This record gives sequence, structure tokens and C-alpha cells, in this order.
Amino acid sequence: MFQHLLKRKSILLTVCCLAIALLAIPVTTQNSQADDLSGRELLSVTRVAHGGAEYAGLQYVTVRADGFVNASAFASAGATALTGAVEVKVGLADYQDRDMRRRLDISPMGAMAAMGGGPTFLVYTGTQGGGMLLGNEIRVSEISASRQWAMMGFNTLNRAIEGQLVTKRQPDQGNNYVVEVEFTNNDTVRYWINKSNFLIDKVATRYKSQVMIEEDRSDYRKVSCMTLPFRIVTKLRGQRLADLTINSYDLQTVVPSGRFTMTAMP
Repeated sequence: MFQHLLKRKSILLTVCCLAIALLAIPVTTQNSQADDLSGRELLSVTRVAHGGAEYAGLQYVTVRADGFVNASAFASAGATALTGAVEVKVGLADYQDRDMRRRLDISPMGAMAAMGGGPTFLVYTGTQGGGMLLGNEIRVSEISASRQWAMMGFNTLNRAIEGQLVTKRQPDQGNNYVVEVEFTNNDTVRYWINKSNFLIDKVATRYKSQVMIEEDRSDYRKVSCMTLPFRIVTKLRGQRLADLTINSYDLQTVVPSGRFTMTAMP
């Protein structure tokens, strides 16, 4: 048992040293050395680029943002197909925890806010998805969509690096290394890792080999000791769902368990 732990620590130390070394050398040399890395090793280098030990120790994340979402998310039963071409300005609070639960509180702005109505939020409790739309309870019948949305949270990267999930390196695409993380035979997440800085350019989930949710991540900035994206563009089955600018990250405040339930919270 003790020897097993020592061996595991030795492997992790080697990967960390390799990650730090790669980030410190010129890009052309980085690429040639990274060509031989496994998917799990590439993700380890990526975690170092995003924050290393501080990223690994994350328990909760609260992201506050504003931007535009596809109006079809707010469409009434009598709405026309035009809503698919219209985007509405909203404010968002995205809550995540280490158990891969997730909640998105949506605050309409401007004229839409003046219309009133109750709260609007989406939540994945760990087993089911649902929430409220302007105070009316909703549920997500296609649970795979909610599950995959939660899989795009911060802790998938940690679980993959720690060996809790299967990782497979895919063929490189342009200026990106591509690594796939497998939750089940049906549920996977792919990361596009920038060859120049090892930050994540894109994340996409697949359900039964079909792309479901995609995120393009950019405008990386320092937050405490981490480097995190401040612009995220999300697509659902190829259709743009949201274009968001991040206003702040809260990496310290505990998110109460009650927030990851189907009920509204103040």
C-alpha cells in the first residue's frame, strides 16, 4: 500500500515537472516534446497552465457574466421561428461544485426585465435537470443534455488527471492538441488545447458520438493564481445559444447544497 502511494506520487511529480518544463521552453520545442505525451499527460500540462495546484484544489466556482442568449430560450408557445435569429441581453450567475452539480440563474435585462415574472434558472442536481422559466416550473426530459452541461464544469479536468475517467488522445487539429475524456460509452468530453500556451480553446460534449454542446473559450486573464477565460460562446447542436462576457469569478465562497435543487432561492 505504502509503496503504491509512493509510486503514484512519483508519477504525479514527474508529470508536474514535465508540465512546468514545457511551459518554460520555446513553442517549437514544446510542440515536438508534447507530441509524445498521452492524453492524461497533456491534460496535466493544461491544468498547470490554468492554475496548477490551485485549480486542482477548487471546491466551488461562481461565475457572473452578461451577454446575449438565443431568444428561443424565452419563447412562449405562440412565438414564431424568428426567435431563433434574435438574441436577448441577460445577466447570468453560474454555480458549480466539485460533485459536478451546476446551476445557472438568468436575469433578463432592459425591456424584458420590465415585463416582470418569476425567476428563471436551469439546474442539474446530479441526477436530474430542470428549473424555472419566469416563475413556471420546467423539467428537462432529455437528461443527457443537462448531464453533459454539468460535465463541462471545472472538475472534469481534475477527475481525468487523477485517473477517475478514461482519457484518449485524438488527432491534432490545426493549432490544437485534442484529448477526449470518457464518462460512459455514450458520454464524452473533448478538449482542444492550444499548442502555444496549453490553455483550453474549445470544449465539446458528445452523446452517442453526436456533438451536443460546444464552448469556445478565449480572452484569458489572471484570477488569483489561475488563468481563466473571460469570453465564452456556447452552441447547442450547432446553433449558437449564448455569447457571454465574464465579469467576475468567485473561487472561495461555498455554494450551499440547496442551490442545486429544483426550487428557487433568493
